[in-house]
Amino acid sequence: MPTPTKPSSVPDVISSGGVKTHWPGLLWAFLILLLSTFTPPGIHIPTLFDLFEPDKVGHFAFYSALVFLLALGFNRAHPGHWMRSNPIRTAWLMAILYGGLIELYQGFILTDRQADPIDFLADCIGGLLGVALLRMQRLTAFANGILYRS
Repeated sequence: MPTPTKPSSVPDVISSGGVKTHWPGLLWAFLILLLSTFTPPGIHIPTLFDLFEPDKVGHFAFYSALVFLLALGFNRAHPGHWMRSNPIRTAWLMAILYGGLIELYQGFILTDRQADPIDFLADCIGGLLGVALLRMQRLTAFANGILYRS
């Protein structure tokens, strides 16, 4: 009979393998928060064509890296932990949620910034780029395992 475990008051990130497994993603998320808070905004009405501006390339890159780093941390969680069951999807969903929260933060809390739905769309696309990179990395590792098997 399994021994009952008492409920933990420790946050799930810490109990999933320690901050040491998640620090790259957490640090990157903090960097995104800092840049979203202190970078001066460009005041204009967003359109879908804004996705091709250099600012949005930054969103693509930052959220792609966020998904990549979060997924690596989730993959190192304790076996059987919910984060480890599908680390890529979990990382993408968390990055999308984080991007949405950043936009709400900029729109409702900061006085010198505004929420930009095109920024959120760029965050989502950047997250998908991170997912694609992780899938290609997984596919490459799988192919190398087959090709170089002794």
